[in-house]
Amino acid sequence: MKPSLQSFRTVFAKNRTEELGADVYRHFVVPHFYDQLDLRIARKPRLLIGGRGCGKTMLLRYLSHQSAFSQDRTTIPDDAIEHIGLYWRVDTQFAAIMNERGLAGDVWHSAFNHLLALLLALELVSSVSNIAASSCTLFNETDLKKVSFDRLSIFDPTFIGDSSQFKRSLQDKLWEFELWVANVRKAKEPIFLPGVQFLAAIIGHLKSALPTLAPANFYVYVDEFENLLPYQQRILNTCLKHSEIPLIFNIAMKRHAFETKDTVGTEAIQNIADYREHDLEKYLLDSNFPVFAAEVLFLNLALAGLKNLPIDPAELQNPDAISKRKTKSYIEPLLRKVGALFPGLTHEELAKAVFMNESLTRTLQDRIRLALQSRGSSKSVESFFFPELPQATITVPALLHRKRLAVEDVELELLQLRENQKGKFAGTNGWIHNNFIGCLLWLYDSHSSPCPLYSGFDTFCLLSRGNLRHLLELCHISLNQLSEADLTELKPVPPAAQAKGARQASAAFLNEIPTFGRLGDRLHTFVFRLGSLFALAHRRPSQSEPEQCHFAITSGEEPISRENIEFLNEAEKWSVIFQEEETKLKQEVRIVSFQYVLNPVYSPFFNITYRKIRKLELSQQDVDILIRGSFDQAKELLGRFSKNWRTEAPRSSTLFFHFGEEAST
Repeated sequence: MKPSLQSFRTVFAKNRTEELGADVYRHFVVPHFYDQLDLRIARKPRLLIGGRGCGKTMLLRYLSHQSAFSQDRTTIPDDAIEHIGLYWRVDTQFAAIMNERGLAGDVWHSAFNHLLALLLALELVSSVSNIAASSCTLFNETDLKKVSFDRLSIFDPTFIGDSSQFKRSLQDKLWEFELWVANVRKAKEPIFLPGVQFLAAIIGHLKSALPTLAPANFYVYVDEFENLLPYQQRILNTCLKHSEIPLIFNIAMKRHAFETKDTVGTEAIQNIADYREHDLEKYLLDSNFPVFAAEVLFLNLALAGLKNLPIDPAELQNPDAISKRKTKSYIEPLLRKVGALFPGLTHEELAKAVFMNESLTRTLQDRIRLALQSRGSSKSVESFFFPELPQATITVPALLHRKRLAVEDVELELLQLRENQKGKFAGTNGWIHNNFIGCLLWLYDSHSSPCPLYSGFDTFCLLSRGNLRHLLELCHISLNQLSEADLTELKPVPPAAQAKGARQASAAFLNEIPTFGRLGDRLHTFVFRLGSLFALAHRRPSQSEPEQCHFAITSGEEPISRENIEFLNEAEKWSVIFQEEETKLKQEVRIVSFQYVLNPVYSPFFNITYRKIRKLELSQQDVDILIRGSFDQAKELLGRFSKNWRTEAPRSSTLFFHFGEEAST
C-alpha cells in the first residue's frame, strides 16, 4: 500500500519537537556524536549549547523518562533506571512575572524553589508510573500501587495516599501557587516547599518503598535556560554546583545565554570543575552532518509509510548501532539514495542551464555588449559568446569590466580554451574557478526564477548549517513542489523546484526573526541590511571580490562599543549570524580576530552565495549603522558602497525592500 499524500504533509509539517509530544522515541535518531556526551556514566552535570533547530530539545526529550520507558519499546534493560530523565522547560511568561511586584527578593527566591519542587516532583512521580507501565520488569503498576506517600505529609498534610493521590495533591498545590503568583497582593502566601531537599526526600522514600529502585538515578534536564531571570539562573546554578547522585541537574541553552554564573552563595560555577560543556552544533558539523540529516529525513519518510528505504528505524534509535552507521558500506548507499531524491547540478550543468533559457542568454549577451562599450572596444559580442564554453562565457562580462585586463587578452584566452589549451580560464586557481559562481548569481539576480545553485541535498545541508529544522523544511517545501503522484512515488525533485522551495523557505525563516527574543525586530532589520549589503557586493560588474557572505570588523576611529558587541552576541545566540575565529601571522605574532557569517539559510532570499569564500571588511562605524543606524543612515551606507562598487540598480523585490517597511513604521 502506497503512503498517502496526507501522511507526507503531516510528517514533514511537524518540524518542531514540541509538536511531537513528550515521547519522541519513534522520531529520534541517535546522533553520531552521542557517545561524546558520556551520558551513560555521567556523574557530573552537562551543559548543552546550541541554536534553534540543532536538536537540543529532541535530545532532552529522548533522554526523558517518557521516551526512555516508551510504550513503543518492546524490551527495556533493567539498568535503564540508572538514568531516569526529568524534562523541565520553564514557562517563560510565568517565570518573568515571578519578580518584584512589591515583594522582596527572598520571597521570590523561595517561591521559585517551590515551583521547582512542585514541577519536578510531578515529573518524578510520573517517571515511576511510566516505568511501572513499561516493559521494564523491575516493578509493575501493582507494586507501585502499594507504595504509600503518607510519610511526606510532614511537608504538607495533603501529601498522602498512593502515587495517584500524591500526584493529584501536587497538581492542586501547583494550581494554588499559580493563583497566588497572579494575585500576590491579594492572596495569602502559600507555605513554600524546600526545593531540592523535597525532591531528595521523595527519591529516598521511593527507594525505600521499592527496593528495585535502589540503583536509580534521576537527571533533571532544564531546557531554554536563557529564558530565566538572573536570580532564577543563580538558583539553578546552585543546583548544578551541588548535584550529586541520585539527583543530577543539567541545563540546555543557546549560545551567550548565561546572564550570570553566580550561585546563591559566594561561589560561581565553572566549566570542568562543576559541569561538562557540549556544543551540539559543533558536534553536528564535525560528525558528517549530511549522513545524519539523511537518516532523519528517511526516518520521517518511513513514519509516513514509505518502504524500501536505506535505513532501519530500530538501528537509528539504538546507541549501540552507531559504529555500524559510520561504515562506508552503510553511508554510500544512504547518500546515493538521498542524492537521487534531491539531485544537484554540477557547475558545468548550471552553466549549460543558462543557455537553455532564452531570457538568461539574452541578458548575458547584453552584459557582454555593455562591458565592451564601457571599455571602448569595437569587438563584437560573438567574439566572446560561446555556448560550447558555458562557464567561461558566463565569466566573460566580469573579466571585461576589469580595466587591468586587456579585452584582447580575454579574447585570446577564450580562443586557447576552445582549442583545449590550458590558460587562465582553467585550473584550480583559474578565472572560472574563482569567478563562475559569483557571475552566475549576478546573472540570475536579473531573472525571476531562483538560481538552481540552491538545489541538491548537499547544498541543503550547507544551507542548514547543522539546523535540522531548517533542513527538514527545505526538503518539505521542495517535495511539495511535486504532483501527488510523483510525491507518493518519491520521484526525484527537479533542481528548479528545489531552488524555488529554497527561496520560499528562506523567506519564511527571515519572517521568523522578529519573534527572536527581546531584540527580534532589530535583528530582523539588521539581517535585511546586512543581506542587502552582501547582495550589492554580488552585483559588482567586475566581480573583483566575488561571493562575499561574511564580514570582519577591521577599522574605525574607536573600538566597537559594548552595546554592539552585546547585539552581535544576541544575533549569534539566535543563529542569524555565526562567529568564527580568524587567525593570522603578523611579524611572527599570532593575531586572533573574529569574523561573522550570515546564516546561509537566508542566502536564497538575497540571491547570494552560501559558500564562505571572501569576507567584506567593515569599519566599526559601518557596523554601528547596520545595527542601530536610522533609515537614512543605512540608506546612505548602502548607497556609498553601491557607488564605490559601481553596481547596477537594485532589484526592488529584495534589495532595499525593508526600507519601505521601516519608513512606514
